[in-house]
Amino acid sequence: MYKYTKDKITLNDKSYLYLRGDRVNPNYYLRIAKQPHWKDVKVISLKTSDKDKALKKAQKEYDQIMGSDTLLKNRLFTKEDIEIATRNAGLGRIAEDKFKNLMLIKGYQVYTPVEDIWGVDFVLIKDGKTFTVQLKSSNMDKPSWRLENNAKVRYIDTCTHMAFVYIPEDRVWFVPTSILPDDVTAMIHWKMKNLCEDYEVKL
Repeated sequence: MYKYTKDKITLNDKSYLYLRGDRVNPNYYLRIAKQPHWKDVKVISLKTSDKDKALKKAQKEYDQIMGSDTLLKNRLFTKEDIEIATRNAGLGRIAEDKFKNLMLIKGYQVYTPVEDIWGVDFVLIKDGKTFTVQLKSSNMDKPSWRLENNAKVRYIDTCTHMAFVYIPEDRVWFVPTSILPDDVTAMIHWKMKNLCEDYEVKL
């Protein structure tokens, strides 16, 4: 403990409040213990010497910091991923890597073709079943999801499934092509989400 710490108040098993004893008019500080993925402890000035106000502010600060930290840890895409994905050259690679890793976590064997000649980005195997997958990704606000390749061949005719990776919402869908419409060449985003809501893959 810091040698000038006084009037220590435990908030929970990870944090406590204290006054700086080396100050003439000390304010309370919140100290949160170092977490495994942090570089150091966090110390936040609560800017009040009133104990009741400090406790309320400390709880609010703690909830905000730890809540945001949990959200960041649980996201599929990190800040670095999102930055890379803003460049078109990086978007496909980021999306494919995340989909591959997510499906490995879900217990699939994951294989990639040497070349995407037949409209298949991945071959997955699980429980003796084989799935051929075409992946589409987007970082646009209102994307349109193509259901055919540049040669006008529908993915419903080349794959058992499509994967839709939408980075702004941090979401992935793994969708049987059998449920996709066969009378359109693309779907706008909200229609895709409604149609595929039962096929979202989550951590």
